[in-house]
Amino acid sequence: MPEEFFLPNIKFKEFIRLNAAFYPHFSRELLQSCLSDFDLSEDIHLQELSMGQKKKAYMCFALATNTPLLLMDEPTNGLDIPSKSQFRKVIASCMSEDKSIIISTHQVRDIDRMLDHITIIDQSQILLDQPIERISEKLLFCEQGIKEPTDNALYIQPSTSGNSVIYSNTYKEESPINLELLFNAMLTERQKLTDIFTD
Repeated sequence: MPEEFFLPNIKFKEFIRLNAAFYPHFSRELLQSCLSDFDLSEDIHLQELSMGQKKKAYMCFALATNTPLLLMDEPTNGLDIPSKSQFRKVIASCMSEDKSIIISTHQVRDIDRMLDHITIIDQSQILLDQPIERISEKLLFCEQGIKEPTDNALYIQPSTSGNSVIYSNTYKEESPINLELLFNAMLTERQKLTDIFTD
């Protein structure tokens, strides 16, 4: 599913009829479930939709193809806040053990709670390639006041409340992963963070 795509000047049900045959495991049941979650129907005319609506319709079709691997490039671009919430619900409901969805995005906050593996790439170079569980096991993410000590921090970034900080997770505490902070840390303190994952 590319970030930019063309949809023909036809009704969605005609688009489905013409294209579903190319996918042997196409699921009408999954299509209807996705359309329902996005408040869409097969009777919509593709050229009369906004960009965000077109993206949702195309996403419904892509998920209904039931392929074992689905690649999505910037799927949340063009979606408003309620649609992003719908997107997370739709993706979560479509996941299973025999499917993988690879999402390339700069909008990490739109998808951070859905991931089970993170790969960070910069200038065609892989900076990090780890499962979420291992990142949580090795790193502690926290917000601290501006005057709180940050001794032994691996990375510090100013935030509205003081500092966003990454520490080595010495005591195996649980913390939500801040993907934006992790990305910035990998760009500037790559060796420090890489060393954490090599033991």
